Amino acid sequence: MSANARTPSGATSGAPSGATPGALLLDRRFAPLFWCQAFAAFNDNFLKTALVVLILYRAKESTALVALAGGVFILPFLLCSGIAGELADRFDKARVATVVKGVEIGAAGLAVAGFLAGSVPVLFAALLAFGVLAALFGPVKYGLLPDLLETARLPLANAMVDFATFLAILAGTALGGLLGAREPWLLGAVVMGFALLAFGAAALIPRPGAARPGLKLSASPVAAAADLLRTLRGAAPLWRAALVNAWFWFAGITCMTLLPVLTRTTLGRGPGAVTLGLTVFSLGIGAGSFLAASRLRGRIALAPAWGGTVAVGIAALALGALAAADRFGVTLALLFVVALGGGVIAVPSFAAVQAWAPAEARARAVAGTNILSAAGMVAASLILTALLHAGAGPRALFAGLGAIALSLALAARR
Repeated sequence: MSANARTPSGATSGAPSGATPGALLLDRRFAPLFWCQAFAAFNDNFLKTALVVLILYRAKESTALVALAGGVFILPFLLCSGIAGELADRFDKARVATVVKGVEIGAAGLAVAGFLAGSVPVLFAALLAFGVLAALFGPVKYGLLPDLLETARLPLANAMVDFATFLAILAGTALGGLLGAREPWLLGAVVMGFALLAFGAAALIPRPGAARPGLKLSASPVAAAADLLRTLRGAAPLWRAALVNAWFWFAGITCMTLLPVLTRTTLGRGPGAVTLGLTVFSLGIGAGSFLAASRLRGRIALAPAWGGTVAVGIAALALGALAAADRFGVTLALLFVVALGGGVIAVPSFAAVQAWAPAEARARAVAGTNILSAAGMVAASLILTALLHAGAGPRALFAGLGAIALSLALAARR
């Protein structure tokens, strides 16, 4: 894979025209993909967080199952991303998106059955199905952005997608907490309704054509994943960008997993406080994403990610030391800074993968990045599951995240 910047036909990598959030939302190339991702992210996280609420406040299951829920959703990214990348380069990405979102309507039906039965196992099965479909959609959505937009608009477009994703997490969590397990029909209707909206938006995405129609698909997902990682590893700039993005998701899944546990066990508050914490976290991600896009000014570079990592490290250490029931405001402020640092990491790293990968292999580069990110998230989920089960407190785990972040920042400067 070449590390040269690529742009769509007729585009330049200089100053972008109409490079504002409003202009992008009115752009018929970007808007359908944006809304498809927003609706799908809402549905994914609505289902996941409704299950978390069911575990923590309704079914009274072990808190370790909260971490397991995250792992069940992320594991398919590790197993399926290789095939997903090949499919996205072999076929028209917009067509693949439409098919994936059509199948997702069936997965929504399984979730409806789980809500109606109040069954944690059935909801875990639905969550796994949503995870598989999200893994198939990943290389499509990020691989499409450089096909539809100029390179100079990628940082802002990624910032908007990241912000919308975390707002979808917030909205899904808020609505899931509001409805709870007491309104199973309404929960099911929400899941099915947003699955239909995502399918409708996918059908409107412009079709750029297949990037490499003659690509031979691998017979084994393991072989496909291994091949992607070997190819990605051979392009040093792409590999660095992929590792930085994987670090963002490792830190992100750690924070998202620990937040409800910290809220219940350390702060002694209920689902409403979890929603407030997620609001602050989402706003922090958005602020960091737009800050990174503003600093990049249409350029593609990884430099801002170092400052973001330092911010995550300092704020997470402080959170581990200061989080307490009588310091709720301080806890929220530190959580905002952790999230802001994460947003500053995310935007440069994924924009670099998109811009530096050759067009005919872009989806596979994104898929390879997703595999690394999924590996980090699965590792984080498994580690947190074990440590929470062993009795480790969320404050100590936040402090550990801070120590890892500062160690990585120091190593990057050497």
